[in-house]
Amino acid sequence: MNAPRLSHVLLLTLLIHLAGCAPLEYQAVQLDSPEQPVQTDGYITKEVSEGVYVIEVRHENLPAMMLQKEKTLNNLKDIWHRRASELCKKGYQGEPEIIRPDEARTDEFYCTLNVCQKYLLASGVAYCKATYEL
Repeated sequence: MNAPRLSHVLLLTLLIHLAGCAPLEYQAVQLDSPEQPVQTDGYITKEVSEGVYVIEVRHENLPAMMLQKEKTLNNLKDIWHRRASELCKKGYQGEPEIIRPDEARTDEFYCTLNVCQKYLLASGVAYCKATYEL
């Protein structure tokens, strides 16, 4: 009787871990909105000059980083590119790089604590292409 019960517990544990590895959805971070709950996973965009954007993407999910690290990091890069394409309708130059939170370009994602370093970021600068017509 204990063997079937143990297998159910192991299966449930495995399902919980796999559910924790779900990819990050395309969403903006919500830190200071009184209308919406705090959402610390997602992208942040900062326009540093006209047509130049710092974009950073974070997913604070330890099982995803541990069990599916490459897939998770590729997901962060995909979100970065989607955001850059959304901001730069005529295309852009720039690529995301994977960095630690103590290297973050945005204050919201910058962190020097050891606990933060487990959650890598996709970070980069998107330079929007402009087309001028005469």
